[in-house]
Amino acid sequence: MSLPLEDALRQCDRHAQRMNRAMERIPFPLDGHELAEDNEELITLIDQFVFRFTKLQDTLGEHVLRQFCSQVLFELVEDSPFADILTLLERRGYLTSDDWRMQRVMRNILTHEYPEQVSWQAETLNRARAMSIQLIEWLDRLKLEFELRKAT
Repeated sequence: MSLPLEDALRQCDRHAQRMNRAMERIPFPLDGHELAEDNEELITLIDQFVFRFTKLQDTLGEHVLRQFCSQVLFELVEDSPFADILTLLERRGYLTSDDWRMQRVMRNILTHEYPEQVSWQAETLNRARAMSIQLIEWLDRLKLEFELRKAT
C-alpha cells in the first residue's frame, strides 16, 4: 500500500532532515580510526545516518517515484515495471537509472556490518555521505515540481 504522494514527500523530508543532522555531527571524512574507537556517540550518529539514508532511499522508491510520474508528470505508469519508471524519470531529467542503481547498491551495502574492517567501513560511509547529497537533491527537485503542480 502506497502513501499519498504529499505524505510520502513529507516523510522523505523528515528522513533527509534527520540524516543531515547526523551528518553535521559526524567528523567526515572518516578514515577508520574513529570507527576503531568505541565512541558510543559517534556510533549512534552513524546508525542514525545509515538508518535515515536507507529510509529515504526506500521511501523514494516505494512511495514517491511512481506516484510522482503519475500525479505530477501525468504519465500512465500504475502497472509499469520500476525500470520503466526510472527510464521515464531519466528522459525527463530527474535522475539517471544508473545513479538510482548505485544508490540501491549503497543502501544494501550499508545494511551489512563488517566490524573488523574499519577502513572499508569509513570509505563506505564517506561515499554514502556524498550519495546522500544526491538523494536530497532529487527529493528537493521532486518536492518543487509537486508544489508547482499543486499550485496550478
